[in-house]
Amino acid sequence: MSFALIKMTRPINIVIALVTLAIGYHLLSALPVSNQGMRVGINWISLVLQALGFTFAIAFANIQNDILDLDSDKLNRPERPLVSGKVSVTAARRAWIILLVLAIASGLADSLISKTNWTASIFFVLLSGVLIAYNKWLKHIPLLKNMTVAFLCATPLLLCFVYPTGIRETEDFALEISDKIGFLYPAILFAFLLTTAREIYKDLEDETGDLKAGIMTFPLIAGAPTARRLAAFICIFSWAILPLPVVQGYYPTMFLIITGVVFTPTILAILIFAHRKNYRRAQKLVKVAMFAGLAALVVSC
Repeated sequence: MSFALIKMTRPINIVIALVTLAIGYHLLSALPVSNQGMRVGINWISLVLQALGFTFAIAFANIQNDILDLDSDKLNRPERPLVSGKVSVTAARRAWIILLVLAIASGLADSLISKTNWTASIFFVLLSGVLIAYNKWLKHIPLLKNMTVAFLCATPLLLCFVYPTGIRETEDFALEISDKIGFLYPAILFAFLLTTAREIYKDLEDETGDLKAGIMTFPLIAGAPTARRLAAFICIFSWAILPLPVVQGYYPTMFLIITGVVFTPTILAILIFAHRKNYRRAQKLVKVAMFAGLAALVVSC
């Protein structure tokens, strides 16, 4: 049961969130390894506690989601642990409650240790609230549910933005905020747009099962061709705005070269597979595109 329960937490999604968190602090030059000997940036204890907070939050949300989606998963995801009987509903319910408490406790511990005006505590309480709201209500609202998931995928970067690091502190507070936005907004926008597209492809893949289960998604309401075109537009738009942070001077030209070489054929492949209605492959390639973009940020900055 333990392995099946761990599988319910979606370990890959957790890894993506932790990598995104590290990249966010890297872009701000705020990682502990970036400022050795200097009293700026985030410390190792805070970084570990925030990583644990995201791990517990994502884990509890996915387990709770599987409990609430049990009926539809019998049609769309019969291999999942709850549907196959590898994990009982009682055990899963107990697990997500414990993980929820641990997520909030991680934020509280960070605030008490780092003395950052309860920033981490407030953040993880709000994050937990949004995750629960999504599982119970928001995921039943077509398109809004896709955008909510995209927003949640960008939350590690949002924590990097609001968390006090001491980097580039000046008397002009607005200037410091402007710098943070400039370095982080491309990653936030990138993650939000591509995750929205991926979620639309996911709904397209689950269209038959969702219809039988009475779950109304954007493809079912607007039609599969419209949903497919919207996802394609989002992918193309994500590709088209790649030069923006370079033109603004936040990222070097190397970022555009790396993303252009890797991102362009990936986006093309996504559009081809989606046109062929191979939505599962399109979803996987969107994840590849996200990793390529994040990797380009790390290498070029």
